[in-house]
Amino acid sequence: MHRFVRPVSCIPLNKPLLRALPQKSFLGAIPSSTTRAYTTSNHAVKSRMPFKSIAASVALTSAAWYYLSTPAVQAEAYTSSTPTFNNSTAYNTISELKNAGSRIAVESKSTEELAMALFVYRLCALPWLVDAAPHVISLSEKLHLQGPVYWFIKQTFFRHFCGGETSEECISTMNKLSDSNIGCILDLSVEADLHVEQNKHVDGQSKYFVDEQKADAILGLILNCVRTAAGGVKANAMAAVKVTAFSPPELLLRLNQVITALDQTFLENQHNGNITAEGIRHVVEKVIPAAESEEQQHQREAIIAHLESKKATLDVIEFRKLFNLQGPGRDIWWKTSTEDNHAVLLTAEDLAAYDRMMSRLEKVSQLAYDLNIGIMVDAEQSYFQDAIDHVAINLQRKFNRRIEGEEKQPIIFNTYQMYTKSARGRLELDVELANRENFTFAAKLVRGAYMVSERKRAEEMGYVSPIHETLEDTHASYNGGVKFLLNKLSQYQEVKGESVTATTSPIVFMVASHNRDSVITTIDEMERNNISARSGVVYFGQLFGMQDQLSYTLGRNGYSIYKYLPYGMIDEVTPYLLRRAQENSSVLGGVAVERQLMWDEFKGRLTGKAHHISITGPTSV
Repeated sequence: MHRFVRPVSCIPLNKPLLRALPQKSFLGAIPSSTTRAYTTSNHAVKSRMPFKSIAASVALTSAAWYYLSTPAVQAEAYTSSTPTFNNSTAYNTISELKNAGSRIAVESKSTEELAMALFVYRLCALPWLVDAAPHVISLSEKLHLQGPVYWFIKQTFFRHFCGGETSEECISTMNKLSDSNIGCILDLSVEADLHVEQNKHVDGQSKYFVDEQKADAILGLILNCVRTAAGGVKANAMAAVKVTAFSPPELLLRLNQVITALDQTFLENQHNGNITAEGIRHVVEKVIPAAESEEQQHQREAIIAHLESKKATLDVIEFRKLFNLQGPGRDIWWKTSTEDNHAVLLTAEDLAAYDRMMSRLEKVSQLAYDLNIGIMVDAEQSYFQDAIDHVAINLQRKFNRRIEGEEKQPIIFNTYQMYTKSARGRLELDVELANRENFTFAAKLVRGAYMVSERKRAEEMGYVSPIHETLEDTHASYNGGVKFLLNKLSQYQEVKGESVTATTSPIVFMVASHNRDSVITTIDEMERNNISARSGVVYFGQLFGMQDQLSYTLGRNGYSIYKYLPYGMIDEVTPYLLRRAQENSSVLGGVAVERQLMWDEFKGRLTGKAHHISITGPTSV
């Protein structure tokens, strides 16, 4: 059978297809700003924090400073040896997660760390301060007074949320987390300008020259990040990458437009989820650049004629493979010498820059493959996301390939923002693609980071918002995605008659969430589907400096848990930190449980009063 003919045994993809593809073009101007929104579980706990203002917070910190500066206290850390978890059960883990009074996270921190965390949390809980921070930074730079401001940020927000200025500086934090069975995902968190800007063009120089110089510099930093992740800790860490760091923004935008145009043209010509040879002709006429030679035209006609002779149809997976820029038909469909942006969707210059972008990403992926380090491809704005998915899937094809007799964990993880209406369909589509092409589907599930800006953009441009209308729908989408993947793993175990492992499983994924209920749901579903906590196929993830009670509890009970550990030079990371604080101030200000535990622990150490852990188990798991 020709590789483009729809296999008879293929699973019908009609419904997931229609959910996974956009119903209307999202092309247009890039929004001037984006706002992220993270969701956490709601626990109504009244804070008993005695300090309510910055002045009082500073006073508290200052009053404790003398106490903290003594050598004995500086060395103090309420670290408890991490117990063995051979007898740990899902029931015990859920019991600990539901216990709001568990001190497992706070007892691992030094007294100085507790004081700093309380101070930072207090600042983040003041919206007016967080909103004013970018303006204060800007004013300080104009007055050449940024030194003291940067010093303050480094001693507070940076210390709490980052691992250091270089990947090497993160090693001590990584080792400390490793002692509690918590891994790290190193994240070079430099805020990039994602807006398309027209750089000054120099004759004989690519329009992408300046952006690509930056991308080459970032490549070196990311390669060093991967090496640090491989050799700097007792257990291997991972590394996070943003595709926008490896490519000019304009190129990614154009690539995104190509993928959107292909998907929309497929929708216009498909019937019951499949497209005929005649439909392919329409796609070629509408999206593909005109053939530049008789040979190129003959090759195109030969493929379409073959489909016609077999009366074959293609579903969306085979359709995308046919026109894949990384596929064998690249030159047949996309080769062009045209440099007119208005004549073709991808010019010859675009294609050359695309190849250089993929080369950079493959260098990182190859190093990670050689060192057995996972790469988390972060999700970004919708006007880049189709291009990012395209990159991630093609990297998975190469570096997550399952080879019989070879035990290798997946390297490339793509990210799915489950607050989008199309997320579930995309998830199912990519799982099926991985199954057909025999590579491991590796994913990170997040709720989403751009809810406000995506809705605003949809309203301004007149299309239906891609984001779920209610928080309940987002929760249902997220938890539903987790259940879908676990059910697939359960089915695989039944067919094979053996338990999955990190090297044999067709699916490996991370539940990246601060939502306690989602974490508990995942553990419950793992138990129901007979997926072992120590199988290495289900990971959990939280940001460094947030929801430590979840992280430490999961680590103590043998679950694979990772902390996203940002790093970077203070002047470069400051915009990232301020945006993080601003966009998550509602979350940070609302973590009353965690703040209260910190305050009780801090107060107990100052007064010498002991606190005891009390665990109340749930009535059912």
